[in-house]
Amino acid sequence: MQLFHQVTEFAPALYGGKGKSYVGRYLVLYFYPKANTPGCTREAEGFTNLLPEFEGLDATVVGVSPDRPEAQAKFVQAKSLKTMLSDPNKVLARAFGAVKENDGILRSTFLIDRTGIVRAQWKKVKVDGHAQDVLETLRTLYDSDRRINPLIAARRARRALSDAPVSREEIETLIEAAHLAPSCFNNQPWRFVTIDDDETLAAVKETMPKGNYWTAPASAIIAVASKPDLNCQLSDKRDYYLFGCGMAVSNLMIQATGMGLVAHPIAGFKPVVVKKILEIPDDYVLIALVVIARSGDPGKLSEKHREEELGVRERRPLTDVLIWNRFKL
Repeated sequence: MQLFHQVTEFAPALYGGKGKSYVGRYLVLYFYPKANTPGCTREAEGFTNLLPEFEGLDATVVGVSPDRPEAQAKFVQAKSLKTMLSDPNKVLARAFGAVKENDGILRSTFLIDRTGIVRAQWKKVKVDGHAQDVLETLRTLYDSDRRINPLIAARRARRALSDAPVSREEIETLIEAAHLAPSCFNNQPWRFVTIDDDETLAAVKETMPKGNYWTAPASAIIAVASKPDLNCQLSDKRDYYLFGCGMAVSNLMIQATGMGLVAHPIAGFKPVVVKKILEIPDDYVLIALVVIARSGDPGKLSEKHREEELGVRERRPLTDVLIWNRFKL
């Protein structure tokens, strides 16, 4: 649930404005009906009392009610509270679904992560103990977000494929994920030729070496192509467009992992022949093919590939690839 655009539009005091921004921090946004009433006072005091612990977890706590700014200011001063927002027209409250059918405020809290995604929400909040509950949830989220993203950890270049179809809608989602990759000056150098008709698929698969026999069941293949002048031209003539396309394919693979699909990039094919089949212009480089499929039966793989498929993923020790300050081997 992405809500930064709504928060930015309806509450510039939170995102932007005089250089102040909570992007990159957690945000606890709680809606309450009316300042200086007993329940709302206890809730606000609960969050204020725990504020050092929230701040220790890179979180900002903001209360929101329909009260006018003058009433909010008096509430903050009288009770020694922290940041409160005035939302008299309930625009922000409506954006978060915190308005009842009778137009009253639904006491509710939203925990928004560093990227603007709502990761937890509480509706029909009971005041007593609520701030502590939110803090415990934040602490768990904070610890989880500092570990390796589980989709990255789960990603594998699987070879056991099924011939079950992958829909164009699913493939477009993969391409959209790839298309959101960063690129030099936003040049977006990647071009994806998606192959899903039987005749073209068969022709491309015929260019595979024997070692890539496992690609036969795949219902789609994505060809990744680009050329140097689609991206930044660097003085030392680095092929930076290749880096950009690599980042895009990485996005695609992570998205596929989350969708339960296999996205396996390969270099083993006849690029000149494939370029001709796909009518890719001569000045483009066919960088890779990404095989797209649903998971299949490992029993149909060769003994070597079956062991790799079912075994523990191996990686070099981090000390082999992580170098501090000066390049030393």
